[in-house]
Amino acid sequence: MTVHDLADGFTLRPMMESDVDAIHTLETSTNPHPWTPGIIRNCLTTGDRCWILEKGGALAGYTVTMFAVGEGHLQNIAIAPSFQRQGLGQKLMSFITNDLKALGAEVIFLEVRVSNRKAIELYLKNDFTEVGRRNNYYPCAKGGREDALVMVRDLSFAE
Repeated sequence: MTVHDLADGFTLRPMMESDVDAIHTLETSTNPHPWTPGIIRNCLTTGDRCWILEKGGALAGYTVTMFAVGEGHLQNIAIAPSFQRQGLGQKLMSFITNDLKALGAEVIFLEVRVSNRKAIELYLKNDFTEVGRRNNYYPCAKGGREDALVMVRDLSFAE
């Protein structure tokens, strides 16, 4: 994996072990039930596609995807609060789509909390459609469980 220059001084680079603490801090600021440092480290050792979005050395966001047997899976995507509302989620989605398609993915799957309206809007804008629901899939911060929408994007028609 190489470094990719994006517009406006943003770059994408492969995630490293030294990024784990900063990613966990970002996760804690954006997710009601954040990934632990152990989960993040595990992604680095299992062959997942782990990318850091930076501007001037500052962590702006990150994404983790996996690829197997013609299928991509978006495991996580997050933009730091101070970098939100700048179109960076869209830039990451375009990158993810192109990266997985280049690996041979014919579809991309994801799960998203039913309450995460901003993410659902981003996914719908990127041609994902709802194909199912996982009842009581996500734990909630104050107890209980929340459903997940299962979404898919068909890449066979993507440019």
